[in-house]
Amino acid sequence: MTHPASSIDLPWMLDDLVEVPQVVSVVVLSTDGLIVQKSTQMQQDLAEILAAGASSMYSVAAGTGRHFKSGGVQQVVIEFHEHTLFIAAAGQNARLAVLCEQDVDMGMVAYEVSRLVTRIGDYLSAPARSNDG
Repeated sequence: MTHPASSIDLPWMLDDLVEVPQVVSVVVLSTDGLIVQKSTQMQQDLAEILAAGASSMYSVAAGTGRHFKSGGVQQVVIEFHEHTLFIAAAGQNARLAVLCEQDVDMGMVAYEVSRLVTRIGDYLSAPARSNDG
């Protein structure tokens, strides 16, 4: 029997992804860059920075894709000198940002991200914020 993901299950699932070798931190964010949930070991201020940056980078990729009629963004991967950042669509109004060490097995992380998004996709379809008051 399967159960829908709940707010109690989501931190556990994110922490489970952090157990993958070389995965450092995981943040679920809204399309406007706010934290929906983070892995429990990640500091709040760093999670906020990662969420805002990931939202911006995903938006740039989406805008570029629209300009060239490339279709929707599936994933953004950024390789830094010391880290690799994966940003994936995770429901209608949510993104998943996964920060890894540079020597991470990118195929393994992409697979685990895909599994996680599939498992909790309904939960991650966070409603868009209204512009009310």
